[in-house]
Amino acid sequence: MKIKKFIAPSMQEALKQIKKEFGDDAIILSNRSVEHSEWKSAVEITAAIDKKDEPQAEKVHFQSLIEKPAIQPTTSNIPTTVIQTQLNSMSKDIEYLRDRIEFLINHIKYEHLPHIPKNLQDILKILNKNGVNLTLANNMIEEIFTSLSGEELMDEEMIMKKLNNKIKHFLNITGPIKFNQNQTTVVLLMGPTGSGKTTTIAKLAALYKYTYSRKVALVSADSFRIAAMEQLKAFAEIAKIPFVAVYNNNDLTEKINSLRKYELILIDTTGLNAKNMKQMISLKETIRIAKADEIHLTLSMTTKYSDLSDNIKNFNMIPYDGIILTKMDETEGMGDIVNIAADFEKPYSYITFGQDIPDDISLANRNELAQIILRGKHGN
Repeated sequence: MKIKKFIAPSMQEALKQIKKEFGDDAIILSNRSVEHSEWKSAVEITAAIDKKDEPQAEKVHFQSLIEKPAIQPTTSNIPTTVIQTQLNSMSKDIEYLRDRIEFLINHIKYEHLPHIPKNLQDILKILNKNGVNLTLANNMIEEIFTSLSGEELMDEEMIMKKLNNKIKHFLNITGPIKFNQNQTTVVLLMGPTGSGKTTTIAKLAALYKYTYSRKVALVSADSFRIAAMEQLKAFAEIAKIPFVAVYNNNDLTEKINSLRKYELILIDTTGLNAKNMKQMISLKETIRIAKADEIHLTLSMTTKYSDLSDNIKNFNMIPYDGIILTKMDETEGMGDIVNIAADFEKPYSYITFGQDIPDDISLANRNELAQIILRGKHGN
């Protein structure tokens, strides 16, 4: 990773220098005002760029140095690190064994008991294939079996209707954004890195401007990656939607107040590692200063369930109104939609399923989500 300090008379000029030397993938590490002999005021930005030929291990090591002051390893702390690594490994092994035992128990219970008809076993296999948690799927199938008579168990349409209703029972939705009367509504999106926040916020902006005829403005508080901010700015110019960039929390109040004539302000934030407490505290401060009326957590459906679960747990320190499921067109096996709902009882607000703006976003709908889970994919 290459690191360099850039000094310029303004933030915009410094960003131009960074982009010229490092390109769109530059990462801003810090910025501050400094004195300069040539200019009345100046800004100093420390930026970095990953070298393509740099080993991944070195990148991870450097990132850890950014997040935590470097210390020289000592004999006393090495054993602690080794023990922690061993404990983490053991924990993963135990979790794997637990899942395998649960799988075998369920397999024996439902594959070999003759009272479960073959058509219900086939539906159970479909649910499992689509990623629905084994225990959850088994419970739903058993409840259907015990609630229907012999003739009804041969009625495929009735069985699927029952199953659809049982899946919908777990799903909660928020409905559309709730607008304040006679004052601006502020909505903020947060989420882990790569969850599709910037694209989603552009879709929401276009949806509410062109479909619902609302006066919309955009704020980018994602000053970590230059490319993300410029992507949203380029969209705003095309869509003729007012856009402002915020580089630190000190400027946020002023920038939001300048947009108070608009009905809806949508705020994009930096993608976070939710395990990084420093980043989470900074996000909480952003939310406090912005006085957000609604907060939505974006989660990518291309993420494996263990990581989805970790993100939900870690972002729980910030109360949010709904989950936006993104990238539903990029994966198959939608069982995690009901798994999340059953495990965390969190409501869904929107889903996204492509790159077209604003067509590829829709309000979360319980019946549609249930059908997606049963099909295992978005669309027909």
